Formats: sequence, structure tokens, C-alpha cells
Amino acid sequence: MTNYKPKDFAELLGVSVKTLQRWDREGTLKANRTPTNRRYYTYDHYLQFKGINTENDKRHVVI
Repeated sequence: MTNYKPKDFAELLGVSVKTLQRWDREGTLKANRTPTNRRYYTYDHYLQFKGINTENDKRHVVI
């Protein structure tokens, strides 16, 4: 699974790092934390932001 630093994730979403920090505080898009309390995001956070629900997705990845 891909982990994104806040700067990289902000660029991916087209928002600022400050916006990500605010969303984390407000609970809009909660970040994961490292043991040293640094924020990081995953691809699942990206799907959540885009509104893509993967819980009931029965498709299989074929590569």
C-alpha cells in the first residue's frame, strides 16, 4: 500500500497542506499517524476523498 506525505497528498488532491491539517483536526479526512506522531495518508484516503466505496466492491485486480 502506498503511503503519502502530506505535501504529496495535498498535490494529489489539489489542496494545500494547511487544508489537510484542518481537515484532520475537524475529522473531515483523518490522517494516520506514525509512532513519532507525523501525519501520513494512504491510497484508501484518496478513494475516500473521491467518494469511491471499496467495502462492497466485488471486483478483482488482475495484472
